[in-house]
Amino acid sequence: MTRRVDWVVFDVGGTLVDETRMWRVWAQRIGISEIRFLAELEAVLAARLHHREVFARLAPGLDVAAAERAAPFRITHEDFFDDALPALDTLVAAGFQVAVAANQPEVTEAILVARGLPLAFALSSERAGVAKPDPAFFAEVGKACGVPSERIAYVGDRIDNDVLPANTAGMLSVFTPRGPWGRLHATWPQAAQAALTVEKLTDLPEALQARV
Repeated sequence: MTRRVDWVVFDVGGTLVDETRMWRVWAQRIGISEIRFLAELEAVLAARLHHREVFARLAPGLDVAAAERAAPFRITHEDFFDDALPALDTLVAAGFQVAVAANQPEVTEAILVARGLPLAFALSSERAGVAKPDPAFFAEVGKACGVPSERIAYVGDRIDNDVLPANTAGMLSVFTPRGPWGRLHATWPQAAQAALTVEKLTDLPEALQARV
């Protein structure tokens, strides 16, 4: 029996937002080429290390947190994947509640709301006080939605941070295999555990409606 889904909750980086410009900015700050930075990032991710390891390798001694505070990255309209905003609008028009919950600084919440996205809420890990893949983060998502977890679809580009913990929480996991994490994680055997896999977010409304 298929499950009714009322809420669709999205990750941000790599899911709604293409982080290429952010990595380009970091490469410029460090003083290396974007190609070298991205190559090192892919190597770090392939080794299943935290992405901050790339800074330890390329810029030993850099205080990443201080650099972020001094010049925080701000998402712009151009950073969204081409299919992201149309998908949100289509989901809302189809009767779904749409939200964002991600490992992000609290300021990202205000940025997304200011962009006029049709979000019922935006939840950052900083405000929640807990980050993915901790089950407590997904418990906070469930509380914010106010419905049983089986009526929530969680959409993300990572198997470890998004798909598997969403499954554990009883949510419908949706995998978007794009960006550095998504492309790599698509090769993991655990990718088969995603309830749905969509190459384009604009395919998501139809895929969800087909389950009702």
